[in-house]
Amino acid sequence: MAMIGFKNTHNQPVYVNPAQVLYVTMFEPDVSVIALAVAGTGGKPVTLHVRGSVELVQSKL
Repeated sequence: MAMIGFKNTHNQPVYVNPAQVLYVTMFEPDVSVIALAVAGTGGKPVTLHVRGSVELVQSKL
């Protein structure tokens, strides 16, 4: 199980387990949202805002 590194919108490194990714969608140009199969507050998926287009993020995953 390899963790994939990204930079969040504050230029801090975040690491994602590709097996727990539900979906990747665009938030704004060059910022994507990664939704994880982990429940957060209210039972909604935990989301991360990362730098990069949807295509770039999906290719890394």
